Amino acid sequence: MFASTPQFLAAFTLCLVVPTVLLVSAAALFYFRRVRIERPPIGTFNARDITILFIMVNLIPLFYLQLPRYVLSGFLALTFMASLSIGFQTLLNPWALWGGIGGLLGLNIWLGNNALGTIAGWQVFWLENDILVFLGAISVANLYIQGGMRMRHVACFGLVLSVYDSIFISVFPVTNELVQAFLGYPLDPEVGFRIGMTNAAIGIGDLFVYSLFILAAYKAYGKVAFRVALAVTVVFGAIVPATIPLVIDYVDARRDTMVPAQLWFGPMAFLAYLWMKRRYGRERTMQEYLASDDAYRRRADDAPTSPAPAFVLREEQDAAKV
Repeated sequence: MFASTPQFLAAFTLCLVVPTVLLVSAAALFYFRRVRIERPPIGTFNARDITILFIMVNLIPLFYLQLPRYVLSGFLALTFMASLSIGFQTLLNPWALWGGIGGLLGLNIWLGNNALGTIAGWQVFWLENDILVFLGAISVANLYIQGGMRMRHVACFGLVLSVYDSIFISVFPVTNELVQAFLGYPLDPEVGFRIGMTNAAIGIGDLFVYSLFILAAYKAYGKVAFRVALAVTVVFGAIVPATIPLVIDYVDARRDTMVPAQLWFGPMAFLAYLWMKRRYGRERTMQEYLASDDAYRRRADDAPTSPAPAFVLREEQDAAKV
């Protein structure tokens, strides 16, 4: 049996969140450079769009606490179905797409209802659940960045989230209630794992914001900016939130440790954006990014007689300036 001391919990959380952030960052960039999502006709991002995104990510989940379990599970299933179908419909034929989505959701629901009586069962459930959350975060982040969201939008969004996170964890423990509502049930919107009686997890919302930040930096300013954004994300989105409970007491009434990760990440992401803006100037649009040397191109693109598959960059389809 592992003792859940603060030192053990910090080490366990570090071992979970740092590789998770690195993996989701690498996968999101790989997807961004090689896959084009069909963008909805949303036009140019503005303050209204950021407000809508904030409501979707943070305020709508507050109503989850009022929903019966079967309604909540159905809503989560629809959310995962939408995010995965948007992100992978250009890569898979309909049979493979919906068969894969159905398989992931069905297995998750079965494991959540049948496998959580043992530590090994929890670990299998977390591994399968992590795949689902991981793919969903990558998909939705790419939808927004490819759809026109810029780094200044992400930076402002993160700054607002830092206030929200601190209030709804430290002052009004609503986030704590949400975690309890999801833990131990299918379709938990977190990447996590279990050792002994201790669970460590990072929410899909945090991974979504981190993916937005690094993709926006790469699109706006290129590879060097991506490395800076990745360093900020790993340090202030993973390492600091994992270790700060050793200094600040974030233990709630249930003896759970709930850390407002965005409180530490949001301000630093905003400062990083200001530094990049001053150093590099105006952000590139999606069209300008696609015309730059940072955009991925295959040799097959140079052959006009060979039709390009869906996942190859095709600049003529991105003529609309975003």
